[in-house]
Amino acid sequence: MVNIQTLTITEGSIVMLADLLAFLLIFRIYLKNKRTSALLLSLAWLFDFLTVSSYAFQHLPLAGMFILLFSVFFLSGVIELIREENLSIKINSKMLLPLLSLLFAVYSLIPDYVFQQGLSKATVSLYVSHGLAAIVMSTAGYFMKELTYIYGRKARYLSILLVLFGLHLLPVPISIMLESETYPIIGSTISLVLILGLTFLTIKLTSSEEFLRLKTMEIHEVKIAPGVRIINQEEYKKIKEKLKDVPVLAFVRALNNIPENWTYYFVTTATKESKVEAISPMNLERMTELSYKYLKAMEEAGSRGIILIDCLEYLVMYNEFTSVIKFLNKLKDFVVSHKGTLILVAERDAFEDQQWALLTRLLEEAKE
Repeated sequence: MVNIQTLTITEGSIVMLADLLAFLLIFRIYLKNKRTSALLLSLAWLFDFLTVSSYAFQHLPLAGMFILLFSVFFLSGVIELIREENLSIKINSKMLLPLLSLLFAVYSLIPDYVFQQGLSKATVSLYVSHGLAAIVMSTAGYFMKELTYIYGRKARYLSILLVLFGLHLLPVPISIMLESETYPIIGSTISLVLILGLTFLTIKLTSSEEFLRLKTMEIHEVKIAPGVRIINQEEYKKIKEKLKDVPVLAFVRALNNIPENWTYYFVTTATKESKVEAISPMNLERMTELSYKYLKAMEEAGSRGIILIDCLEYLVMYNEFTSVIKFLNKLKDFVVSHKGTLILVAERDAFEDQQWALLTRLLEEAKE
């Protein structure tokens, strides 16, 4: 027979350790790159630690306050991260806000219509705070999906877990009102799984190359003309040596001899099997997002961004050529507006005459 109290204490202790680990690691990241989003997310995990501690000492009012602070700081961290990445939140406030208000209004009626006995102020406070925290955490999950183009699966899975965590908060105060003996086992186990998943993904996201690279890179003098250049493989070898100390953003097919200071993405259809940061050749939209973020960050750092693509033929294999040209035109516009350089590695023989003419036109347009 499982001892409920022992199981609950054990699971609570694991959650508290995970909270502290997430707080310390993410706060350390904040100290390194000073990103406000990292500070907010680290404090969120500190408040979750205080939430579990308050439950352990049966201090329900404090538990309610801390769980609400946890959700608010997490949502603030997600919104700040979106702002830092120069993205916009796509939200229909006319629909979302009234819907959330309606859900909370219905949730707030449950104590009066379901429970006949009088409820203590502490229980009512806990009920309200958990309801609000559930809405705030679910909203954080909704916003987190906006970061999928930059952070990939990390952001997508984190978005899902945030929504699930928000929903799992709703029955917690109800189980306390019912004095349930079963839910503490189920609820604490669900909470343990969700918290471990959330802490793991939050740490992984904030310690990823995408989160760290643009704030910690060392800027070197760029000795290359701005605009668009098309080079062959022989010239590519010389460019690697010339720009080995420059934080170039590269989309590559060949992983050999890539300079350490370059930020590169392996363009492949086998993204899940890749041992390095990978991106699908069909995901031109994400390449565009990454390029814009990079160019803007380089400009803010007082330098010029250099984007290199050595897989044009591969992109054409998996996309219509018109789609690739539109993608390159957008990159060209970004590069020109931020005074950067776009380097395309391509062999003349790999393209038809009309295709090559469209590619070379990019050079002329960049000079205008």
